[in-house]
Amino acid sequence: MTKKISILYLILSLVLIYPVRSQEAATIDNKAVVLLDRMSDLIGQLSSCSFKLNASVDKLVPQFGPVKEYLNHQVHFVGPDKMHIQTKGPNNHAYWYNGDILMYYSLTYNHYGFIDTHENIIETIDMVNADYGIDFPGADFFYPTFTDDLLENSETVSYLGLVTIDGVECHHIVAVGPEQNVQLWLSNDTFTLPLRFVFLDKSEEHSLQYEGVFSDWVINPNLPDALFDFVVPESAKRLSIVPKTKSN
Repeated sequence: MTKKISILYLILSLVLIYPVRSQEAATIDNKAVVLLDRMSDLIGQLSSCSFKLNASVDKLVPQFGPVKEYLNHQVHFVGPDKMHIQTKGPNNHAYWYNGDILMYYSLTYNHYGFIDTHENIIETIDMVNADYGIDFPGADFFYPTFTDDLLENSETVSYLGLVTIDGVECHHIVAVGPEQNVQLWLSNDTFTLPLRFVFLDKSEEHSLQYEGVFSDWVINPNLPDALFDFVVPESAKRLSIVPKTKSN
């Protein structure tokens, strides 16, 4: 099949039944929902994309409580089955995914490992997160159920209007639920892409925040297949990546 299959076409085939939206006992701003749906529709129809994501994540340290960790990600996707991520932070590392395996390499520690995966990006992200506890930057925005999931977990979803951040005009959306608070800033242009987000997890004793800033979005770039293949350095040591169920 020579025609590129869009990410949306692939992941829609994985979701047989969409959650039914319910606005009972909730305050939902329709303008916010329209903007969120537009963002998801556009992202879903991409055949490929690249972006940068600068993020801060709260890590719970027993003697201190929440401590921020800063990460810089460079992300490349090609639907349905190619992904490459480079991350700079306390542990500089990268992932390569080509439809068969997910390769991991730590530049900081010079070790590598791999995980046998599913045949597409979304199923691979789900499996690796559930079984190994690995999070992928910006992955939430690539799910076709993003808006429905947000509504399901929120008591109020509000559109707060236009704001200008670093010279860019954005739509500001806030969603508040019993276990999470979410703030989103979407570009006020044709593409309505996510530019910033703040996720506050209130489900634990300490509220933990995950914040990110997107930049350098490239829509449908022509990315070479070699970008998604990893050549193991001769001096690197192999690492066994163990599922959470086996490590406990």
